[in-house]
Amino acid sequence: MDVSVLLKAGSLIIAMAAGPSEPLPMTPVPVDEVGQRAKITIAAAPNSQNTVAVSSTTLRTETNDSIVVDPRSIDVQYGRDAVGIDTPMNQSEFINHVLHHLPDPIDARNEAATRLSSESLPIRRGPLERLINRIDSIGRPNKLYLTLEESIERTLESSYTIRVSSYNPAIEQTRVVEAEAAFDATFFTSLTNNKVDQPTANALQGSKIEQFNLQSGIRKLLPSGMQVQTYYSVDRSSNNFQFQTLNPQWISRFVVDMRQPLLRDFGLDTNRSQIRLSKLSRRVATQQYRRQIRETIRNVEEAYWRLVQSRRALVVSARLLESFEQIYNKLDARREFDVYTIQLADTRARLEASKADFIQLAANVQNAEDRLIALINDPELDLASDIEIVPVSVPNYLPISIDRLSEVNTALDNRSELIEAKLAINSANIRTGVAKNQAMPRLDVTFRYTVDGLGPSSHDSFSQLTKNNFTEYFIGIDFEIPIGNRARRAALKREKLQQAQAIANLKNTFEQVILETNVATRNVVAQSDQIEPSLISADAREDQVESIIERAEKQDFLTLNNELNTRQGLAAARNDLLSAMIDYGIGIIELERAKGTLLRYNNVELAFDDSEDPNG
Repeated sequence: MDVSVLLKAGSLIIAMAAGPSEPLPMTPVPVDEVGQRAKITIAAAPNSQNTVAVSSTTLRTETNDSIVVDPRSIDVQYGRDAVGIDTPMNQSEFINHVLHHLPDPIDARNEAATRLSSESLPIRRGPLERLINRIDSIGRPNKLYLTLEESIERTLESSYTIRVSSYNPAIEQTRVVEAEAAFDATFFTSLTNNKVDQPTANALQGSKIEQFNLQSGIRKLLPSGMQVQTYYSVDRSSNNFQFQTLNPQWISRFVVDMRQPLLRDFGLDTNRSQIRLSKLSRRVATQQYRRQIRETIRNVEEAYWRLVQSRRALVVSARLLESFEQIYNKLDARREFDVYTIQLADTRARLEASKADFIQLAANVQNAEDRLIALINDPELDLASDIEIVPVSVPNYLPISIDRLSEVNTALDNRSELIEAKLAINSANIRTGVAKNQAMPRLDVTFRYTVDGLGPSSHDSFSQLTKNNFTEYFIGIDFEIPIGNRARRAALKREKLQQAQAIANLKNTFEQVILETNVATRNVVAQSDQIEPSLISADAREDQVESIIERAEKQDFLTLNNELNTRQGLAAARNDLLSAMIDYGIGIIELERAKGTLLRYNNVELAFDDSEDPNG
């Protein structure tokens, strides 16, 4: 493994095991400023016939021919080895050559209609008419021409999956505010009035007593763990005790009370731990939101290309059926002269088997449309609507230059799973620190300062209080420790185990990211290399069919069987070429997903501030 990758892995794990060191702001965030849910924006320049529309400013562009071009693509020329001619072809000529084998149903129908208009023989017109009818079988009254970029943009605007996930960061932000609110000051007040009328056994005790108390103040928890409260209280008491010289009497008190833990519950880290944990949870929710967007976009892109594949595979099957019907009609017309029953039976068997395959392919097209519609969730596109989705984008066909180690480094910098694993270690570190603190004995110091005032009225008692002539001081120490302290020791051990588990999970995630990126990189290279041989195979099969047709004066069984096999081989070669191009396009998307750069690849930006996220 590359040294830079090892160094990055080591520093990543050591830094996370040491715990977070960045300061956390104590300024509360007003709940009103927390958005209902995060938003997404996608930037794209308008397209025209003479300009290039930029779908992503850094990674890929889309030409007016809807051909996706990746700047990593190698500038290659396709020569006679690829297309069977002596002079190299440029990119546009190459894609047109590919589309000759793999046209969209709309283009294939137009081509068949042109052939039908110039065909006069009924024996040939019938298969062409049925070819057009088969292609029309997947058509709908309304057609929506959709590019890949439009599909992604509609998904970002309407996807229920993304919408559900988008609420989580805002929900976690409310928990941050809730944790910060623990340090907000609290105003309190209480009012009591007690009347007692009871018999007494001696003259030194009053039988009728009335007591009134009003107390108001503010209490607050400080980040150090100190609980501070200050309040003002007024007491009024009266009774029928004949020796009491001041009746009723008013007592005013001003009290400042402070209780500071010295062991358990002491320190900024312990008392702000819930804030830190809530912020980490918010950052995890943000990364999960990013990951959900990436997964959704990846699924939409795959569904889009599978729809392209299913539509063009249907054309390949329809063309094969047309050629079988042409052969069968020709044989049937000559059955009284030089055609054997075995030839008709073999051709009919292949024809009916191809019809069965076509029925399934037609269903595959509609299934692919429904999958794409279900992922997009556009209000204008529901599964009950009678709309034909016509994908107009063409997958990337150019080979790209890939540096595997560079791709791995990019994945290590951007994968949400790694960031989430690091945040989990941060959370485990915080919880372990709190558990260590909670395992300590309780040792609290209490200090109370009181100013008293007494008088026949509330005004007099308050006036005496303001002179500060009568003061009280109180200092107390409280100590507590559970015998054995088993519960808190067990909690500390659990947190340490979970901390070790989080570190192990980071290492495992690290290895999985490298594995997925390596596999995706190799798959892209392999899928790219399959395109040219698949095109060569399709060209060779087509040349073989034409050669058999030109040389066959009389179709005996062996010649007929060879032609039927060759036509089926041509259809298979075209399907292989189609699969190679679609898999290559999906492979590029899978590589970007494995690197964690799929959002940037599609020029998607989150509209809310997640600057606290590492590598965000």
